[in-house]
Amino acid sequence: MRTIVALLFVLHSCVSEMQFHQTRNNDDKPFSLEARLTASENQVEEQRVLLQELRDIVTQQSTKLNEMGATVEELKRDDREIPKVAFSASLAESKGPNSEDVILVYKHVFNNVGDAYSPVTGVFRAPVKGVYYFTYTAFTAKSKKRRVSLYKNAQLMVTVTDDVSDSEDGGSNGVTLQLDAGDEVYTRLMEGFHIFDDNNHHSTFTGFLLFT
Repeated sequence: MRTIVALLFVLHSCVSEMQFHQTRNNDDKPFSLEARLTASENQVEEQRVLLQELRDIVTQQSTKLNEMGATVEELKRDDREIPKVAFSASLAESKGPNSEDVILVYKHVFNNVGDAYSPVTGVFRAPVKGVYYFTYTAFTAKSKKRRVSLYKNAQLMVTVTDDVSDSEDGGSNGVTLQLDAGDEVYTRLMEGFHIFDDNNHHSTFTGFLLFT
Protein backbone atom coordinates (compact mmCIF):
# COMPACT_ATOMS: atom_id res chain seq x y z
CA MET A 1 0.00 0.00 0.00
CA ARG A 2 2.74 2.38 0.90
CA THR A 3 4.49 1.51 -2.30
CA ILE A 4 1.38 2.39 -4.40
CA VAL A 5 0.97 5.69 -2.57
CA ALA A 6 4.61 6.53 -3.22
CA LEU A 7 4.27 5.73 -6.89
CA LEU A 8 1.14 7.88 -7.18
CA PHE A 9 2.97 10.78 -5.50
CA VAL A 10 5.90 10.49 -7.89
CA LEU A 11 3.55 10.33 -10.89
CA HIS A 12 1.68 13.40 -9.69
CA SER A 13 4.93 15.31 -9.27
CA CYS A 14 6.01 14.42 -12.80
CA VAL A 15 2.70 15.55 -14.27
CA SER A 16 2.85 18.80 -12.35
CA GLU A 17 6.40 19.41 -13.56
CA MET A 18 5.37 18.77 -17.17
CA GLN A 19 2.43 21.15 -16.86
CA PHE A 20 4.74 23.86 -15.45
CA HIS A 21 7.17 23.60 -18.33
CA GLN A 22 4.34 23.55 -20.88
CA THR A 23 2.87 26.72 -19.39
CA ARG A 24 6.27 28.40 -19.38
CA ASN A 25 6.87 27.51 -23.04
CA ASN A 26 3.45 28.88 -23.95
CA ASP A 27 4.29 32.12 -22.17
CA ASP A 28 7.61 32.39 -24.03
CA LYS A 29 6.10 32.03 -27.56
CA PRO A 30 4.24 35.37 -27.66
CA PHE A 31 7.33 37.13 -26.31
CA SER A 32 9.56 35.62 -29.00
CA LEU A 33 7.11 36.48 -31.80
CA GLU A 34 6.77 40.06 -30.55
CA ALA A 35 10.56 40.47 -30.51
CA ARG A 36 10.82 39.22 -34.06
CA LEU A 37 8.07 41.58 -35.21
CA THR A 38 9.82 44.52 -33.55
CA ALA A 39 13.11 43.62 -35.22
CA SER A 40 11.39 43.34 -38.58
CA GLU A 41 9.75 46.73 -38.13
CA ASN A 42 13.13 48.28 -37.30
CA GLN A 43 14.66 46.78 -40.41
CA VAL A 44 11.79 48.09 -42.53
CA GLU A 45 12.29 51.56 -41.08
CA GLU A 46 16.02 51.44 -41.79
CA GLN A 47 15.34 50.40 -45.39
CA ARG A 48 12.80 53.20 -45.77
CA VAL A 49 15.32 55.80 -44.51
CA LEU A 50 18.01 54.41 -46.83
CA LEU A 51 15.62 54.49 -49.79
CA GLN A 52 14.77 58.11 -49.08
CA GLU A 53 18.45 59.01 -48.91
CA LEU A 54 19.01 57.32 -52.28
CA ARG A 55 16.07 59.23 -53.75
CA ASP A 56 17.56 62.49 -52.48
CA ILE A 57 20.93 61.64 -54.06
CA VAL A 58 19.26 60.78 -57.37
CA THR A 59 17.34 64.09 -57.27
CA GLN A 60 20.53 66.06 -56.61
CA GLN A 61 22.40 64.32 -59.41
CA SER A 62 19.50 64.85 -61.78
CA THR A 63 19.50 68.57 -60.94
CA LYS A 64 23.25 68.81 -61.58
CA LEU A 65 22.89 66.99 -64.90
CA ASN A 66 20.14 69.38 -65.96
CA GLU A 67 22.32 72.36 -65.03
CA MET A 68 25.26 70.93 -66.98
CA GLY A 69 23.01 70.30 -69.96
CA ALA A 70 21.78 73.90 -69.85
CA THR A 71 25.38 75.16 -69.70
CA VAL A 72 26.39 73.04 -72.69
CA GLU A 73 23.43 74.32 -74.70
CA GLU A 74 24.32 77.91 -73.79
CA LEU A 75 27.92 77.38 -74.91
CA LYS A 76 26.70 75.86 -78.17
CA ARG A 77 24.38 78.82 -78.71
CA ASP A 78 27.19 81.30 -77.98
CA ASP A 79 29.48 79.45 -80.37
CA ARG A 80 26.85 79.66 -83.10
CA GLU A 81 26.25 83.35 -82.47
CA ILE A 82 29.92 84.42 -82.53
CA PRO A 83 30.97 84.88 -86.17
CA LYS A 84 34.20 83.41 -87.47
CA VAL A 85 36.28 86.09 -89.16
CA ALA A 86 39.74 85.61 -90.69
CA PHE A 87 41.46 86.60 -93.91
CA SER A 88 44.89 86.52 -95.51
CA ALA A 89 45.92 87.89 -98.91
CA SER A 90 48.95 89.02 -100.90
CA LEU A 91 49.46 91.86 -103.36
CA ALA A 92 50.60 89.55 -106.19
CA GLU A 93 52.12 92.59 -107.97
CA SER A 94 54.41 95.51 -107.24
CA LYS A 95 53.16 99.03 -106.51
CA GLY A 96 54.68 102.53 -106.55
CA PRO A 97 56.19 104.90 -106.38
CA ASN A 98 53.11 107.13 -106.67
CA SER A 99 52.51 110.86 -106.48
CA GLU A 100 50.06 110.34 -103.59
CA ASP A 101 49.22 107.85 -100.87
CA VAL A 102 47.25 104.83 -102.15
CA ILE A 103 45.35 102.05 -100.45
CA LEU A 104 46.97 98.70 -101.22
CA VAL A 105 44.66 96.10 -102.72
CA TYR A 106 45.76 92.56 -101.91
CA LYS A 107 44.22 90.65 -104.80
CA HIS A 108 45.50 87.13 -104.17
CA VAL A 109 43.25 85.83 -101.37
CA PHE A 110 44.43 82.80 -99.42
CA ASN A 111 41.28 82.70 -97.30
CA ASN A 112 38.47 85.08 -96.40
CA VAL A 113 36.33 83.49 -93.70
CA GLY A 114 33.33 85.71 -93.10
CA ASP A 115 33.96 87.74 -96.29
CA ALA A 116 34.92 90.83 -94.28
CA TYR A 117 37.91 91.63 -96.52
CA SER A 118 37.35 93.00 -100.03
CA PRO A 119 39.94 92.03 -102.70
CA VAL A 120 38.43 94.80 -104.83
CA THR A 121 39.01 97.74 -102.47
CA GLY A 122 41.67 96.25 -100.16
CA VAL A 123 39.59 97.24 -97.14
CA PHE A 124 38.61 95.03 -94.19
CA ARG A 125 35.27 95.99 -92.66
CA ALA A 126 34.51 94.62 -89.17
CA PRO A 127 31.25 92.62 -89.19
CA VAL A 128 30.87 92.73 -85.39
CA LYS A 129 32.26 94.65 -82.44
CA GLY A 130 35.29 92.92 -81.01
CA VAL A 131 39.05 92.70 -80.66
CA TYR A 132 40.93 91.93 -83.88
CA TYR A 133 44.55 91.22 -84.73
CA PHE A 134 46.20 92.47 -87.94
CA THR A 135 49.65 91.92 -89.38
CA TYR A 136 51.23 92.78 -92.72
CA THR A 137 54.57 92.48 -94.51
CA ALA A 138 56.15 94.86 -97.01
CA PHE A 139 58.98 93.79 -99.31
CA THR A 140 61.17 95.86 -101.63
CA ALA A 141 63.70 95.02 -104.32
CA LYS A 142 66.14 96.83 -106.61
CA SER A 143 67.27 99.23 -103.86
CA LYS A 144 63.88 100.95 -103.61
CA LYS A 145 62.59 102.50 -100.41
CA ARG A 146 59.33 101.45 -98.77
CA ARG A 147 56.84 102.88 -96.31
CA VAL A 148 53.51 101.15 -95.70
CA SER A 149 51.15 102.12 -92.88
CA LEU A 150 48.12 100.38 -91.42
CA TYR A 151 45.02 102.50 -90.76
CA LYS A 152 41.91 102.14 -88.66
CA ASN A 153 39.33 104.22 -90.47
CA ALA A 154 41.40 107.35 -91.22
CA GLN A 155 43.73 107.01 -88.23
CA LEU A 156 47.28 105.73 -88.69
CA MET A 157 48.06 102.81 -86.36
CA VAL A 158 51.47 101.30 -87.26
CA THR A 159 54.08 101.62 -90.02
CA VAL A 160 56.70 99.53 -91.82
CA THR A 161 59.41 101.76 -93.23
CA ASP A 162 62.92 101.55 -94.67
CA ASP A 163 64.71 104.58 -96.09
CA VAL A 164 67.96 102.68 -96.60
CA SER A 165 68.46 101.49 -100.16
CA ASP A 166 69.19 97.77 -99.82
CA SER A 167 69.05 95.52 -102.86
CA GLU A 168 66.28 93.43 -101.23
CA ASP A 169 64.61 93.92 -97.89
CA GLY A 170 61.39 93.15 -96.07
CA GLY A 171 59.66 94.24 -92.91
CA SER A 172 56.49 93.50 -90.96
CA ASN A 173 54.30 94.94 -88.25
CA GLY A 174 51.18 93.96 -86.34
CA VAL A 175 48.61 95.39 -83.97
CA THR A 176 45.58 94.39 -81.91
CA LEU A 177 42.60 96.72 -82.39
CA GLN A 178 39.25 97.22 -80.69
CA LEU A 179 36.76 97.68 -83.52
CA ASP A 180 33.09 98.52 -83.72
CA ALA A 181 30.93 96.93 -86.38
CA GLY A 182 31.58 98.80 -89.63
CA ASP A 183 35.05 100.06 -88.73
CA GLU A 184 37.52 99.77 -91.61
CA VAL A 185 41.14 98.61 -91.57
CA TYR A 186 43.51 98.82 -94.53
CA THR A 187 47.13 99.47 -95.48
CA ARG A 188 48.37 102.47 -97.41
CA LEU A 189 51.51 102.85 -99.52
CA MET A 190 52.84 106.29 -98.79
CA GLU A 191 53.67 108.83 -101.51
CA GLY A 192 57.00 108.27 -103.26
CA PHE A 193 57.59 104.76 -101.89
CA HIS A 194 57.61 101.30 -103.44
CA ILE A 195 56.42 97.81 -102.48
CA PHE A 196 57.33 94.62 -104.32
CA ASP A 197 55.40 91.40 -104.81
CA ASP A 198 55.04 88.59 -107.34
CA ASN A 199 53.75 85.02 -107.45
CA ASN A 200 55.98 84.18 -104.47
CA HIS A 201 53.76 86.38 -102.24
CA HIS A 202 56.32 88.47 -100.36
CA SER A 203 53.92 91.24 -99.30
CA THR A 204 50.82 90.11 -97.39
CA PHE A 205 47.96 91.40 -95.25
CA THR A 206 46.31 89.22 -92.57
CA GLY A 207 43.66 89.74 -89.90
CA PHE A 208 41.25 87.82 -87.69
CA LEU A 209 38.77 88.20 -84.86
CA LEU A 210 40.14 87.30 -81.43
CA PHE A 211 36.98 87.70 -79.35
CA THR A 212 33.84 89.80 -79.05
